[in-house]
Amino acid sequence: MARKSRKTPEPAMQITPQEPEYKIYKTAIYARLSREDNLNHSESIENQVSLLERYVNDRPYLHLVGIFKDNGFTGTDFNRPEWQHLMELVRNGEVNCILVKDLSRPGRNYIETGEFLEKIFPFFGIRFIAVNDGFDTETAESNGQLSVSLSNIINDYYAKDISRKVSSALRIKMENGKYIGSWEKYGYLKDPSDKNHLVINPDTAPIVRMIYEWRSEGMSYMGINSNLNDMDIPSPGQYKANRGIVTNNNQKDRKILWNKHIITDILRDITYLGHLAQRKTTQCLYAGIPYSHPAMQDWILVENTHEAIIEPELFDKVQRINRAASATAKFNSHRYDYLPKANNVYGKKFTCADCGAVMKLVRSISRKKDKAYFTYKCPNFAEHGSRACNAKRIRKADLDEAVLTAIKAQFDLFLDKQETLHRLLKVKQAATKKKDKSSEVRSLKNKIEHKKALFSGLYRDLRDGLLDENDYAEAREVLTKEIHQLEIQLAEILGTNTQSKEQVEGEKFWSDLAKKYYEAQSITPELVEAMIESMQLDQDNSLRIQFRYMDEFKTVLDTVEILKKEVA
Repeated sequence: MARKSRKTPEPAMQITPQEPEYKIYKTAIYARLSREDNLNHSESIENQVSLLERYVNDRPYLHLVGIFKDNGFTGTDFNRPEWQHLMELVRNGEVNCILVKDLSRPGRNYIETGEFLEKIFPFFGIRFIAVNDGFDTETAESNGQLSVSLSNIINDYYAKDISRKVSSALRIKMENGKYIGSWEKYGYLKDPSDKNHLVINPDTAPIVRMIYEWRSEGMSYMGINSNLNDMDIPSPGQYKANRGIVTNNNQKDRKILWNKHIITDILRDITYLGHLAQRKTTQCLYAGIPYSHPAMQDWILVENTHEAIIEPELFDKVQRINRAASATAKFNSHRYDYLPKANNVYGKKFTCADCGAVMKLVRSISRKKDKAYFTYKCPNFAEHGSRACNAKRIRKADLDEAVLTAIKAQFDLFLDKQETLHRLLKVKQAATKKKDKSSEVRSLKNKIEHKKALFSGLYRDLRDGLLDENDYAEAREVLTKEIHQLEIQLAEILGTNTQSKEQVEGEKFWSDLAKKYYEAQSITPELVEAMIESMQLDQDNSLRIQFRYMDEFKTVLDTVEILKKEVA
């Protein structure tokens, strides 16, 4: 659906009932808790959502279209999955009101939060409400905006002040050999009497030792991975989930299997020697340092901080095997550099329809070592077989051809409908000129006023309890559409508008896309970004493609169908 400017609303879309103006907002709830909030149990994200749902339920003009929750994500940047998803819906015009508990939920960074409130939200016509702060962009005046600015500055200062204090305290703990991880290392538990000290976990420590012994005997990473899954031993992620520990990685409704990444991490971690190597990752808000991986010489290493699971001789033997395997893999990776390589131009847009994993582009070499073949495969099936997903694969050349064909077919359909649209508009305009407009104009105006009066009555009936919210919503939707169509007809007769604003914008948008990409001969990252919303490969290897900007496309198609009936 084409987006509208809040500053210059389209007259044909305005509804002015007798009651105070009653615009319906497509509302999204956004809730966020940082990892520290979770650890302190200061509140639950469900409490935030419950508060905001009650707020929506008390206001019929707020129509809830989605709830977005970022649990365990910092507010110092906006690189959060659910926030990004919400912003995509904002850009597509599917949300025009965002509801949060307070001004610190979108973010604690003053500059970036201010950018959203003062530029991005007004540009997209977004109403923003912070319930506990009593702030609503629909009613805020200059003093209200000043209050928001001050609140954001305080939030930003608070976040940086906390960052400075926490960073200093954590560094002192690490230098003193205290374990500061949120969760204990696999094979260990946090000491009940000292959460910064690790003690051996009798359930998982034997698994760690078994992994090291298998590796010392020459077993491959994938062999160890397969053995553990065959033995139905819970992976570290699954072990946390089984104990009720919620993380960002175990909230999907599927079993978390062992994988090569987990195995390689365990097989090089000096924690199992009784030492602590910390500060492997860092982020410092007050110093302006983003999330990063410091070099090994900058880690904080303290020896003999807890009981070892693996003795040094076994650990060293495994490291020699690991280094030899790494050297072999590096050699093999350059072995066929003379053959072509390819990039995955679809990125995260192309996923497995069953497990949701991003499809992986795999290069294979012919027996004669003279050709390279490229295939997209489900990575979960490739690593774990049928225990994780269903078999599916598609050749890159076949996929590119199918996507390019689908894009061209979409453009062909648009161009055909565009031609039909212009022809029908000419017929409609010619017929309109022959009619006596006065009586029809009066009739349409009377119908519009009658519908608006009915619209006003709906609100009174809802307020007085004569209608429930479901009946009110259905009747409101019907009347809104009828008023919109009548106003379009009136504008056409008066000669002020032969096409709705949505149709004009939708047609222009797709017309520009067609001009730019219709003659494309190959799939490029730019073409994918412009045209593709998402792609899924099904078990039968059929491809599903969701194109971007389909609301604009549908508006053009709907206009054609309306005109066909009018000129019939």
